[in-house]
Amino acid sequence: MGGHGWGRVNDKDSYGAVKKALDCGINFYDTADVYGLGKSEELLSEFLGHERHSVVIATKGGLKVENGKTLKDCSPAYLRQAVEKSLNRLKIDSIPIFYVHWPDGVTPIASMMECLVGLKEKGKIQAIGLSNFSSEQILEANKNAAVDIVQAQWNLLYPDVNAEIINICKQKEIPFVAWGVLADGLLTGKYSKKTMFSNDDHRSRAPHFKGKEFNDNLNCISNLIDLADKKGWHLSQIALRWVLDNNDNTCALFGARSSEQVAQNVGAFEFQLSCDLLKEIDLMAKKPQESLKNKLT
Repeated sequence: MGGHGWGRVNDKDSYGAVKKALDCGINFYDTADVYGLGKSEELLSEFLGHERHSVVIATKGGLKVENGKTLKDCSPAYLRQAVEKSLNRLKIDSIPIFYVHWPDGVTPIASMMECLVGLKEKGKIQAIGLSNFSSEQILEANKNAAVDIVQAQWNLLYPDVNAEIINICKQKEIPFVAWGVLADGLLTGKYSKKTMFSNDDHRSRAPHFKGKEFNDNLNCISNLIDLADKKGWHLSQIALRWVLDNNDNTCALFGARSSEQVAQNVGAFEFQLSCDLLKEIDLMAKKPQESLKNKLT
């Protein structure tokens, strides 16, 4: 929502998606100050209306855009500024979950955590989150102060990416939020070898949409679609259930451009994947591929 990095996005359709989500009982909404360069937070607040005070909103800070370039900044001064601006855009008194969006490789983890603890004590934020941090960085942060929640990429096409982080969250009993569950839309089954993305859509540059890796993904997805059809499910529902049924301590995020996509994805709550089905899906997902881990960082 907001349109930055995803091609053209229709605000009217985004409103319909949020309204449908509320009608379906979805009470957790994930955004960031850099999404749409602030527009996503503003629209989410507007579309939620009074419900913004009763649902759980998670937002992120620590990225900024200057002269067309996205820069990482986890300094205490910048994080405090980011929180105030997000509070203003979201029109709430306290942010339920605030993530540091990415580590900047410069700011000491201890200084960053001290700042977040201070923001929490002042009631500006209610939970400290880390997004896209390495396992070592999460452990270091947790030594300085309690990490309340962790967010990282995880989906059935790349199940080993961030497996170590998931294990740490299990051991430390830290809730894990998975992003990229639908693999940038690949796991909706709507893309083919003929798919073209505009230059303002980050998927036009994404490695999992290019060359052999894209072909391998499409072959895997074809088999998964056959399985979904036999069961009367949709591929996106299987992708969401795979994340939820592989880890009890996990929340699965999905992005949606329309109310129809929300309704489709919410259908994932109507069934669970058995152990045998999870094994079958894992076998389908095994394909010759180079790990995406290094490509994302």
